[in-house]
Amino acid sequence: MNCLSQMVKYLLYFLNVVFVVGGVLLIVVGSIMLDSMGTFGSFSETFNARTIPICIIILGCIIFVVAFFGCCGTIRENACCTTIYAVCMFILFALQLSLSIYIFVENDTFAEKISELVNKAWAENDDANGYPMNALQLSFKCCGRTSYKDYIEKVPASCCGYVDRDQTCSAAIYESRPGCYDKFSDFWTTNADIISWSSLCISLFELTIFVISCCLASAMKKR
Repeated sequence: MNCLSQMVKYLLYFLNVVFVVGGVLLIVVGSIMLDSMGTFGSFSETFNARTIPICIIILGCIIFVVAFFGCCGTIRENACCTTIYAVCMFILFALQLSLSIYIFVENDTFAEKISELVNKAWAENDDANGYPMNALQLSFKCCGRTSYKDYIEKVPASCCGYVDRDQTCSAAIYESRPGCYDKFSDFWTTNADIISWSSLCISLFELTIFVISCCLASAMKKR
């Protein structure tokens, strides 16, 4: 290959290394989100809430694997591997763009789901259902549906971060904590914005790599 092709090859290799790191970061972000809601994973309505972080982890794993093999194919100057890599990168671009658009479009729906989840947890907050509000309060450091005042009688120990229900919750702690609806809503809004914009940026990055890969594969075939 000529000098320009060599430069493109090493540029693509560098971009793939960056992409490997990006895949790892997606896995980490998805894992953190999943871990944040892990303590109430048994609650029936949390499946919808857990879908997005699970998808992010899966997508991060796919990106990591594809980028890793892309690095190998580029360095070995294999036209067939580079072409297959370019096709995989285009598919990833389509998936990433779809995820970003889906989160943008369904943002209001997510807000409604959050409201339903917190209301359902509050309505079923009894011993028979395992006190689902305790899980929310422990995970998000909140108290009550809208505030601690929702508890007419005793404020539960989980409002102070205690797993043991027999412990006494200090007013100085639970009075400073927001309601679970606001805290949960802020959690999803913040993460949805981060995920949607980062997915959009990564998809454009993938499109750039796809174009470069096609050019490099063409140069390899001509050689």
